[in-house]
Amino acid sequence: MKGLKPMRMGNPWSGTKASRWRVTARIAGAWVAWTVVAGGMLLAPMARAQTAATDPQAIRDAVRQQLKAEDIGHGFETLGVFGGTPDASAARYDSDKITLHGYKLPITHSFRDKDDTDGVAPYLEVTLGYENAWQETALATGDTPSDAGQVKQSYKSYSALGGFGLDIPVGPSTTIRPVALGGYTRIRGSGEFSGADADLLRESTGGILTSMRIDSFLAGGGVEVQHDRALPDDLRLHLMGRFSEFADIPNRVSDPSLETTGSFGFATVNAQLDGPLGHLFADDLRWIAFSRGNILIGAQQAFLGFDKFLEVGGGLEVVTPHIGYGVEGVTLRGSAIVGNGVRGWTVGLGLAF
Repeated sequence: MKGLKPMRMGNPWSGTKASRWRVTARIAGAWVAWTVVAGGMLLAPMARAQTAATDPQAIRDAVRQQLKAEDIGHGFETLGVFGGTPDASAARYDSDKITLHGYKLPITHSFRDKDDTDGVAPYLEVTLGYENAWQETALATGDTPSDAGQVKQSYKSYSALGGFGLDIPVGPSTTIRPVALGGYTRIRGSGEFSGADADLLRESTGGILTSMRIDSFLAGGGVEVQHDRALPDDLRLHLMGRFSEFADIPNRVSDPSLETTGSFGFATVNAQLDGPLGHLFADDLRWIAFSRGNILIGAQQAFLGFDKFLEVGGGLEVVTPHIGYGVEGVTLRGSAIVGNGVRGWTVGLGLAF
């Protein structure tokens, strides 16, 4: 076998509103134009290794060396961190080389009494995330396209991130919220090879492309600033800015080349305006318009293929006490995403307690 040549195959973030309890489940989809993906970077060193030898250990050593050089382990951990942070939405990303689906359930609670505008109060948040990514790549042995095989790679990420902070009022309408963050993320990856050299590739990449595993602790903190103001004609303005920074610390990895500690940062600015829209049966109905900007800081810029995006959208809120279980309102919203290397849309459903 002379070598492997990858062949290309065709193929987050609603505005928030002040409330004592908020649970938000997001499902989103996006079209993405980006070229740097984990699989492409992993297949390149395999091609170079097999040009020199077909020994599984030689191929494995070359892949490991390239993993360390490209810091791919840190890139894989981005999947878990990106899905587990309150600053980043669940989403769907599609490109020529990879597809990524993400689902997230953030839950937040402020212990401040609604009538207390001066006292400091505790704050809690929990974010549960799941992401599923996969790609399919054609491989050619030598220069003959008819010898092409296939490798199907899939990754799953599970994450849980919790935060404890304080709501510190600054005037009657503004709150500063420092938060300490901690959590855990688990990433699993597998690869299915087909073609004449499938057995050799499978043997050479165990724990890297096949049966890949990364378990990491998350630790860090953030600060959030909120401003709420009542406007004429029963309009309400909500402004929010947040920055979070934390590190992922590997606990267990399937191969030493995947073990790396890195830091990640997210900055978010959100503006929301809502107003009355009449009544739905006996419940108040309100319209929502919002815009949100996001910036990713750290190694995930290269791995995800984008580092900033803007979301613009709207929705409806039903203010109702009739559902029970402490639910005070139901919100449905959607938006469009635009950014450097990312295009898409989001749909969100929220419950206010």
